[in-house]
Amino acid sequence: MKKEIQTRPLAEEEAQEINGGTGLAEQFSGLPMEELIGGPLRAACDAQEQLARATADFINAVGFDRNDGQRADGKK
Repeated sequence: MKKEIQTRPLAEEEAQEINGGTGLAEQFSGLPMEELIGGPLRAACDAQEQLARATADFINAVGFDRNDGQRADGKK
């Protein structure tokens, strides 16, 4: 038989006891948020840009050429 676990939000006093008396914001005050959040976001943007270029290069390599000579990457 599966045991059912009941959960409830912690009371303020319980939360203070668990985290040593500091608030949540205070616990994160020393962290370099720009690096922790910004770094992965920049990496995701760079990866998306590389994927878009690779896709355009592939399309151009297999002979995509419109009547006006314009290629998928915007070059002639």
